[in-house]
Amino acid sequence: MKPKNDNVNSLIPFSWDSDDPEEYPSKIHVAHSDLKQPKKFGVFLWWTEQTPSWVHPDDVKTADCLIPSDRIFLRCNCENASDRELGFSEFRYGNQRFRGKPALWLEVSLQEIEIGDRVEIKSQSGKLKPQIASVIDILWNRTKRTVEFRLAVNEIPMQRRFLDSDLRPAVRLGQHLTARELRPESNRILT
Repeated sequence: MKPKNDNVNSLIPFSWDSDDPEEYPSKIHVAHSDLKQPKKFGVFLWWTEQTPSWVHPDDVKTADCLIPSDRIFLRCNCENASDRELGFSEFRYGNQRFRGKPALWLEVSLQEIEIGDRVEIKSQSGKLKPQIASVIDILWNRTKRTVEFRLAVNEIPMQRRFLDSDLRPAVRLGQHLTARELRPESNRILT
C-alpha cells in the first residue's frame, strides 16, 4: 500500500486554494490584459436599439455605421492596456476599426485571406476565368452559412462572389511585399 500524504497538493505553487500571495512567493500573476488573444473572425448580424454597453464609448458612431451587416470582422487585441483590462477587443474590417466586446458576435472559421490581399482566381477546370484580383469585401452568406469574397480586378469590382476554394493567395513580382505576404506559412503563388 502507498503511504498516504495529505500535503502533496499544498506544495504546489499554483494552488487555487490559497488567496495569500505571501504563502507561495513563486506564484505567477498574469493580468488578463497581458494575455494575447488568437486571431478570430466573426460577424455582427444584430444591433441593440439602446446605446450598446459592449462598444467602447468613443467608437459607437463607427460601430453603428458598420453593424449590423454581413461583413466579417477580424478580432484582435487592443493596443491600449486599459481597454484590454476592461475586456475590449479591436474589431477590424479593412481600414475601419472599433473597440468592443464580443457580444452579438457570431464566430466563423479562421480565414487565411483578408481584405486588401491579392488573390489568384483558380480556373476550377475551366469553370472560372483565371486572373489576379484584390479582395475588397469578406461577407457572410446567411442562407448557406459560408464565407464569400468580393473581388476587384484593376480596381473594378466584380459582380460575382467567390468562395475560399475558388481563390489562392498571390503576390506580383517587381513589387515590395508586405509583412503579411512574407509569412512563411502562406501558400502564395508568384505572378
